[in-house]
Amino acid sequence: MNALTATTLALGLVVGSACAAPVEKTIEIVGPPIKLRYGEVHNTWQPPIDFPDEVKQKFANKTMPVLDWSVDIVYKNGSQVPLYDTYNHHYILSAGTRPAMQRFHDMMQDAPFGVRAPNGTVGWVKGAVPPTQQDDGAETPNNRKLLMTPAIHHELLEQASRDVGQAPHVAQIGSASGAEERHTSHRLPRGYAYMIDSPEALTPLFHFINTKDPSRAAINSAGDVPVSKLLQCPCLNQVLNATDGTVDGWEPYPPFGTCSPDFYAEGNPSCDITTYQGGWRCCEDGKFLIDLDDVDVDDLPYDEVHGKFMFTYLDDDAHELGLKQLQFITQDASGYLDVTRGNIEYDVPACDLSNTRPEDCIYESSTVNFISGEIDADDDSLMSIPYTVGHLHVGGIDVTLYDDDTGEVICRSEAIYGNGTEAGNENGYLIGMTPCSFLTPPVFPKNKKVRTVARYNNTEPHTGVMGLMLSTMYEVPA
Repeated sequence: MNALTATTLALGLVVGSACAAPVEKTIEIVGPPIKLRYGEVHNTWQPPIDFPDEVKQKFANKTMPVLDWSVDIVYKNGSQVPLYDTYNHHYILSAGTRPAMQRFHDMMQDAPFGVRAPNGTVGWVKGAVPPTQQDDGAETPNNRKLLMTPAIHHELLEQASRDVGQAPHVAQIGSASGAEERHTSHRLPRGYAYMIDSPEALTPLFHFINTKDPSRAAINSAGDVPVSKLLQCPCLNQVLNATDGTVDGWEPYPPFGTCSPDFYAEGNPSCDITTYQGGWRCCEDGKFLIDLDDVDVDDLPYDEVHGKFMFTYLDDDAHELGLKQLQFITQDASGYLDVTRGNIEYDVPACDLSNTRPEDCIYESSTVNFISGEIDADDDSLMSIPYTVGHLHVGGIDVTLYDDDTGEVICRSEAIYGNGTEAGNENGYLIGMTPCSFLTPPVFPKNKKVRTVARYNNTEPHTGVMGLMLSTMYEVPA
């Protein structure tokens, strides 16, 4: 199924004899079916999906300016899928020419976590060297690792373009974004755009988890079905090897050992493979997150869903319109300055309810990052942040980005929870985050120190949560 619809909205009037102002349009693209049984994970790239002919013809050898996008999960008939049936852990989108997207898709097929990344942790942790430079000369176990960084994703996309003899101009959208952004606007301020050169096809990764427990009681009007624990990706069937740092023989990326000093001092279980209990490192494609000793998966029915994208764009070339191109960056509450970009995830321990009121049970993680999200303390080139939004998991309250020198709030992104039974308003599920969009984006040097603070309610424990600011960066010309 590949449903395509389009609506238009005029942005201006013809002035004198000049050409009409660009028109804003919206397209909807629905991907091929994803079939999962209860507890099963889908975490891989789908084959290239064509853009509508109108888009391909309009932007042949041109650049499509995308102003906004949204992602959803739908059934074959187009209706929304409730998160208590299928959960969107995260998604990533690649877009460009069809040959480049096909090459990128083929490159990713041996990656059970979704994306391959280069060996080693150069650029991720301080003092890292390529594996070939290690003292013992040992290589890492393989080159197929989990990727949660826009920068390396972009490098792989550029490589795919070069492999098919094209200029390495490609587009990426998303990375850690998931169900919590179902009702979140990604609308950019005027003058900026997400850009796609020669949009012929897109290749999406959907990290979906089937949460439709066949033993669950029927959803009632009170909406009191409990939030699925599968969202936390428990390690029930995976083999974690502390000797070589692998999960089921694959080395995650970033590998274990990339937490901030504060998380190490705390002894956070997610920092070490020997204490790891759950998270994206146990969420491989095709794996089950239920105890396989208790159920025969061959007896479980398949559920079929589709990922759906909606793009809002201008029907004129982005460069001719003078729009500014953005890159995706991340500030991670588990990272720290030039020491580490972060572990991506961490565990939230339960508070002591014997002497703490439930409303006062709040676990706060706080760290200092460079605003670029990198670990280069010497890069003082200028950048601005036109748009940013937080990424949390269920239990999250808010994530805030501060100027570490002044204490001024740059952005506070707050969690929005559902309170019903209908799809899109699932009780207890995180269904939205409040974004920050700046009409006059703040400008900083890339090595500006910012404090990232994420807060979770911890009346009960959570594994594999995240505290990220998913930001856009415009590199200010020198």
